[in-house]
Amino acid sequence: MEKKFRVLRVVASIWKIIAWLVLVLSVLGGCGALATTLMASSQWSRQSSAFGLGILGGALGGVVMAIGAILLGAFYFISLYAVAELIDVVLALEENTRATVELLKQSKT
Repeated sequence: MEKKFRVLRVVASIWKIIAWLVLVLSVLGGCGALATTLMASSQWSRQSSAFGLGILGGALGGVVMAIGAILLGAFYFISLYAVAELIDVVLALEENTRATVELLKQSKT
Protein backbone atom coordinates (compact mmCIF):
# COMPACT_ATOMS: atom_id res chain seq x y z
CA MET A 1 0.00 0.00 0.00
CA GLU A 2 1.36 3.38 -0.94
CA LYS A 3 2.16 5.97 1.69
CA LYS A 4 0.11 9.13 1.37
CA PHE A 5 0.66 12.54 2.88
CA ARG A 6 4.44 12.61 2.51
CA VAL A 7 4.60 16.27 3.46
CA LEU A 8 2.92 15.57 6.81
CA ARG A 9 5.48 12.86 7.51
CA VAL A 10 8.26 15.34 6.78
CA VAL A 11 6.60 17.95 8.99
CA ALA A 12 6.32 15.45 11.85
CA SER A 13 10.01 14.61 11.48
CA ILE A 14 10.93 18.30 11.49
CA TRP A 15 8.89 18.85 14.67
CA LYS A 16 10.73 15.97 16.34
CA ILE A 17 14.11 17.38 15.32
CA ILE A 18 13.14 20.83 16.59
CA ALA A 19 11.92 19.31 19.86
CA TRP A 20 15.24 17.55 20.44
CA LEU A 21 17.17 20.72 19.56
CA VAL A 22 15.11 22.71 22.06
CA LEU A 23 15.77 20.13 24.77
CA VAL A 24 19.53 19.99 24.14
CA LEU A 25 19.87 23.77 23.89
CA SER A 26 17.85 24.36 27.05
CA VAL A 27 19.97 21.89 29.02
CA LEU A 28 23.16 23.47 27.67
CA GLY A 29 21.79 26.94 28.38
CA GLY A 30 20.84 25.97 31.91
CA CYS A 31 24.26 24.48 32.55
CA GLY A 32 25.89 27.56 31.04
CA ALA A 33 23.81 29.87 33.22
CA LEU A 34 24.72 27.83 36.27
CA ALA A 35 28.43 27.82 35.43
CA THR A 36 28.43 31.54 34.67
CA THR A 37 26.71 32.50 37.87
CA LEU A 38 28.85 30.19 39.99
CA MET A 39 32.03 31.66 38.52
CA ALA A 40 30.86 35.22 39.02
CA SER A 41 28.76 34.74 42.15
CA SER A 42 30.88 36.96 44.37
CA GLN A 43 30.64 39.88 41.96
CA TRP A 44 26.90 39.32 41.43
CA SER A 45 26.15 39.10 45.12
CA ARG A 46 27.77 42.50 45.66
CA GLN A 47 25.82 44.01 42.78
CA SER A 48 22.58 42.30 43.74
CA SER A 49 22.68 43.78 47.20
CA ALA A 50 23.01 47.19 45.59
CA PHE A 51 19.94 46.50 43.42
CA GLY A 52 17.93 44.97 46.24
CA LEU A 53 17.87 41.44 44.81
CA GLY A 54 19.29 39.88 47.95
CA ILE A 55 20.26 36.22 47.73
CA LEU A 56 18.71 35.73 44.29
CA GLY A 57 21.51 37.70 42.68
CA GLY A 58 24.28 35.25 43.62
CA ALA A 59 24.76 31.55 43.20
CA LEU A 60 21.21 30.73 44.25
CA GLY A 61 19.94 32.96 41.48
CA GLY A 62 22.04 30.99 39.01
CA VAL A 63 20.67 27.71 40.29
CA VAL A 64 17.11 29.03 40.02
CA MET A 65 17.82 30.30 36.51
CA ALA A 66 19.36 26.99 35.44
CA ILE A 67 16.50 24.91 36.82
CA GLY A 68 13.98 27.27 35.25
CA ALA A 69 15.67 27.07 31.85
CA ILE A 70 15.84 23.29 31.97
CA LEU A 71 12.22 22.90 33.12
CA LEU A 72 10.94 25.34 30.52
CA GLY A 73 12.96 23.57 27.84
CA ALA A 74 11.55 20.22 28.96
CA PHE A 75 8.03 21.63 28.75
CA TYR A 76 8.65 22.92 25.22
CA PHE A 77 10.24 19.60 24.26
CA ILE A 78 7.19 17.67 25.44
CA SER A 79 4.84 20.07 23.66
CA LEU A 80 6.70 19.99 20.36
CA TYR A 81 7.21 16.24 20.45
CA ALA A 82 3.53 15.73 21.25
CA VAL A 83 2.58 17.71 18.14
CA ALA A 84 4.81 15.46 16.03
CA GLU A 85 3.37 12.32 17.62
CA LEU A 86 -0.15 13.62 17.06
CA ILE A 87 0.59 13.98 13.36
CA ASP A 88 1.96 10.42 13.34
CA VAL A 89 -1.16 9.11 15.10
CA VAL A 90 -3.47 10.79 12.61
CA LEU A 91 -1.44 9.36 9.73
CA ALA A 92 -1.53 5.87 11.26
CA LEU A 93 -5.28 6.20 11.76
CA GLU A 94 -5.71 7.12 8.12
CA GLU A 95 -3.56 4.20 6.97
CA ASN A 96 -5.41 1.71 9.16
CA THR A 97 -8.79 3.01 8.01
CA ARG A 98 -7.74 2.73 4.38
CA ALA A 99 -6.43 -0.81 4.93
CA THR A 100 -9.67 -1.80 6.67
CA VAL A 101 -11.72 -0.47 3.79
CA GLU A 102 -9.61 -2.46 1.34
CA LEU A 103 -10.06 -5.64 3.38
CA LEU A 104 -13.81 -5.09 3.58
CA LYS A 105 -13.97 -4.56 -0.18
CA GLN A 106 -12.08 -7.80 -0.77
CA SER A 107 -14.24 -9.80 1.62
CA LYS A 108 -17.47 -8.70 -0.12
CA THR A 109 -16.31 -9.89 -3.52
